[in-house]
Amino acid sequence: MSGSTRHWSARFPLFVGFAAIFLMLSGLGAWSVGTQIAGAIVAPGVVEVQSERQVIQHPDGGVVGEILARDGDRVAAGDVLVRLDGTFLRSELAIVESQLAEIFARNARLSAERDGAEALDFGEAPEFEIVDEATIVELIDGQRRLFEARRASLAQEQRQLAEQQSQIERQIEGMEAQIAALRRQLELISGEVVDVQSLFERGLVQGPRLSELLREEARLQGEIGNLTALVAEAETRISGLVIESLRLADQRREEAITRLRDLGFSRIELQERRISLRERIARLDVRAPVPGVVFASSVFAEQSVVQAAQPMMYIVPGDQPLQVAARIDPIDIDQVYPGQDVALMFTTFNRRTTPEVPGTVLRVSADAETDEARGVTYYQAIIVPDEDTIAATPDLALLPGMPVETFLKTEDRAPLSYLTHPLTVYFQRAFREE
Repeated sequence: MSGSTRHWSARFPLFVGFAAIFLMLSGLGAWSVGTQIAGAIVAPGVVEVQSERQVIQHPDGGVVGEILARDGDRVAAGDVLVRLDGTFLRSELAIVESQLAEIFARNARLSAERDGAEALDFGEAPEFEIVDEATIVELIDGQRRLFEARRASLAQEQRQLAEQQSQIERQIEGMEAQIAALRRQLELISGEVVDVQSLFERGLVQGPRLSELLREEARLQGEIGNLTALVAEAETRISGLVIESLRLADQRREEAITRLRDLGFSRIELQERRISLRERIARLDVRAPVPGVVFASSVFAEQSVVQAAQPMMYIVPGDQPLQVAARIDPIDIDQVYPGQDVALMFTTFNRRTTPEVPGTVLRVSADAETDEARGVTYYQAIIVPDEDTIAATPDLALLPGMPVETFLKTEDRAPLSYLTHPLTVYFQRAFREE
């Protein structure tokens, strides 16, 4: 080897290489220790309205008469969605109101009979939905005729009793006249007996004459007593007739009171049935409780039967703000709290042109829920997206049911902690195994 040729050595390249590796590792170590990276929990979610979808049900069920709203229709609060057939209910209401109208007319007649009135006072007739005025007038006329007929019958019976009383009173007058005549005869006979008794004691007349007068006196006294007994009997009969006349009036009054009491019970029962029927008829029109869009309708044909409490359709409220329901893994629930910042990525739209939407955790479920279909346990976090960002992005037309990726921001961490955390957890478990 000539002297002009330099001796080649590997020290310098190795030094440079090791120095570069050292600098790179030192820089990487300094970066992993000194740099802070924002952490986040990634959870799937779905867009929904803040108020839950409204289920449309009917408490009684029935037969569908008319369908006024179908899937996709936008409805306002109070709009009729489905109208049920009310033929049977209106027929039953007509029967109940007819019975109430009859009770109204009968009540007026019985009240007049109870009070002994000479005429009926019906007052103001109650309002009915189905029974017309002509029917009420007919019922009133019928009860008025019945009242007059019953009143005439009672008066006829009382007149007959009064005539019998008059006949007995005339008989009493005749017997009293006979008694008066017999008493006059008795007075004369008694005077004659005194005179004959005086003559008999002096021997001027014979005994048979005195005996004959005494017998006549006794006979007159007997007839007077008999007639007096007949008068007393006749007066007793008069008292019985008076009592019978009063009894007829009292019987009619008591009968009216009893029937009024029974009518009162029937009226209360019918009024309750009428209220119930009117409420059920008012519910025949199934109305929208909130404005929104109809979906998942299960009523497709008229004359189909709807069971009580069967969901007929749903309404997604259209005037309610949207929110995101995220499913949080139970492992990460300790890092989720109300007020937490969230970044929302709506995967339905183009990710290159659709910005992330900031949001805030509104609330977190108090207990875990289970998806029975998938067998997955999760906590639900309700996230409210920023309305200003949504309003500033016209192409971001959110609809309930859209999928969302949620990034719930956690505390900042050094890159080194991400590398060492799995090893730390592994060794913690390894050293505790038996």
